[in-house]
Amino acid sequence: MRALVSHPPTGGAELREVATPPLPPGGVRVRVAEVGVCGTDQEIVAGRYGRVPDGADHLVLGHENLGTVVERAAGVQELTPGDLVVATVRRGCGACRFCAANRSDFCETGRYTERGIWRADGYLAEEYVETPAYLVKVPPSIRGTAVLVEPLSVVEKATEQGFGVLARMNAPSAAPAASPPAALVAGTGAIGMLASLVLRVRGWRVTAIDRHPSGTPAAGVLGAIGARHVDASAGSQALGSDRFELIVEATGSANLDVSLLDLLGPNGTLVLTGIPDPSAAPSVAMGARLRGLVLENQAVVGSVNANRTHFAAAVADLGRFEALWPGVTSRLIGERRPWEEFGDVFARRTPGLVKSVLVVGAAGDPPSLR
Repeated sequence: MRALVSHPPTGGAELREVATPPLPPGGVRVRVAEVGVCGTDQEIVAGRYGRVPDGADHLVLGHENLGTVVERAAGVQELTPGDLVVATVRRGCGACRFCAANRSDFCETGRYTERGIWRADGYLAEEYVETPAYLVKVPPSIRGTAVLVEPLSVVEKATEQGFGVLARMNAPSAAPAASPPAALVAGTGAIGMLASLVLRVRGWRVTAIDRHPSGTPAAGVLGAIGARHVDASAGSQALGSDRFELIVEATGSANLDVSLLDLLGPNGTLVLTGIPDPSAAPSVAMGARLRGLVLENQAVVGSVNANRTHFAAAVADLGRFEALWPGVTSRLIGERRPWEEFGDVFARRTPGLVKSVLVVGAAGDPPSLR
């Protein structure tokens, strides 16, 4: 079969023939329909991240996936040929307490694998095989946006973490807040936009910042869901005196991460999802910011990856988004391109284009596929 592969740490990408994986006992075979492209994929292709499976000379790319079950092994009852599915990404280490509880997103040993990223082949291939434990069924009603389930699962986990930290305040119910709580989302890529949707559907007032003027696809979606877009090219002063109870960061900029502390309100929580360059060293005064963390009961938490419960939550939320804002979520997918055009997709970044998707095969494809 064909697959799109890379060679970390060398990088690069090529479409080539690879062995078709055999169907394992208790497994299913999935025909891939489409795979989303994200910054992690671009880092792997650039040679800055990723690792091939043990004993292999290449890594099959792709982790944001959607496909159709085409075959199942004897005894498999959970899935049926024809089912639309999304596969989870991380596989546990098999040793720590969290992986033993199917919560590999909190793996303590670091010896996990991640399909399409770290020591395990991904989904940019004509087919893959998997066990049902790592597959989440998708209703046909959200087929057009289901490729967003994986990045949305990351947001589901991150916001869950933020809400959990905020719950430490045990706010008195006898004195409700005067207005809905305010959240800031830093970045309007896929993670930032999906975070804005998740927060809006839960009743938060949302402001999202980026370095683009109004008129981008992202700004249009924010307006459609009742969120505010702010061009912060000149810095956080664009927000004036606004302060926020929850901030979700989705840029990977170390300097921005630090400056966001200035925008936290009393008792606020900053959730970091972007992964900064490890060599980045922000040159800022931290004393006042750390003082504020203590004196105002503020918190900073990092969040990475997601487990099956977050994938299930993502499927449910995509349905809610469509019910509240028909057609809006599909606008996050800026382009669908045949996977043979991968070189162009990996080579460029278009300002305001939220998500590029590579089309591998058919799976009840929507009319707007090409």
